[in-house]
Amino acid sequence: MKVGIFGKAGVGKSTLFRALAEGGDASAKSHSAGIGTIRVPDERVDRLSAVFQPQKTTYVSITFEDIDVKEEGELLSPETLAKVKGVEVLAIVLRGFSDDFHPAPPEGLDPVKEFRAIETELTLSDYLIAQKRVERMAKEARRDIEWTTLHKAIASLEKEIPLRKVDFSAEELRVLSGFRFVSRIPLLLVLNVGERDLTGEPYPEANPVAAERGLPLLRLSAKIEEEISQMPPSEQADFLKEMGIERSARDRLIRGAFEAMDYICFLTVGEDEVRAWNVSRGATALTAAGRIHSDLEKGFIRAEVISYEDFLRCGTMAKAKSTGKLRLEGKEYVVQDGDIFHVRFNV
Repeated sequence: MKVGIFGKAGVGKSTLFRALAEGGDASAKSHSAGIGTIRVPDERVDRLSAVFQPQKTTYVSITFEDIDVKEEGELLSPETLAKVKGVEVLAIVLRGFSDDFHPAPPEGLDPVKEFRAIETELTLSDYLIAQKRVERMAKEARRDIEWTTLHKAIASLEKEIPLRKVDFSAEELRVLSGFRFVSRIPLLLVLNVGERDLTGEPYPEANPVAAERGLPLLRLSAKIEEEISQMPPSEQADFLKEMGIERSARDRLIRGAFEAMDYICFLTVGEDEVRAWNVSRGATALTAAGRIHSDLEKGFIRAEVISYEDFLRCGTMAKAKSTGKLRLEGKEYVVQDGDIFHVRFNV
């Protein structure tokens, strides 16, 4: 999963990125030039790895990208727009802090107004692209599924309704996928506040705006999170507790990104590898098999499935089989979060 850290200049994007990507602990896989990849902590993977003692343990990973925005000029320059189109989730950072180095503007801070301006930029960008394409199709006298789909999209964009809020058929989504419209990208709102606001709920007016749009909303202090990320892991938990912070920004952003994408995790186990995999909520066993390898999807016969909790209660796969907790499921089975999954297949 790739998450873009995005927002206007001066909102603390780069500070937040450093807190995420430069923590220096074992979960940080790499970071360079505004791109950092970290593993998603998962206690289930840890416990299963202790049971199976595999040669390799693999966690789901998330890549964060700090998307640069110039101090002057348009928010969505062609270069910036290309980067935005390359992410799966857009974490929009909104300014809710002021200090001696970053005084509040004369009109005051207004994160909700800031978000609405960004949302307008995203929908306008899609509108211009769709409108330009339709004008070209009109000259060519084309009247096909692309024509009707783009007109449906334009009708919503004219009302400033982002395309992620519009119901499209599978065929329409196939058409739209070629354009990579940015208003279809799931959003995560990050309200960057000052240290003194960490224990309260500053800017409560942001809550109904996020709820109306179905968007996760996180409040954090990027500056404090960066300080925490530079501490030894053994000291981080105590500092978080002292500051009244329930979870680190990294953990909260990971959870927020999964919520925005509506992802769940299933697990595969064995002596070779214990691994976590992410799929969309509602994915079938056949889809999950293809997530592991295309051959498993092509030759799918059945899936052996047991919930993580049931496996822990049984202790071994042998006992799980004898007690009936390890069951066989067909290709239409809907995978559940925490399922331990093994595919029977024949190619």
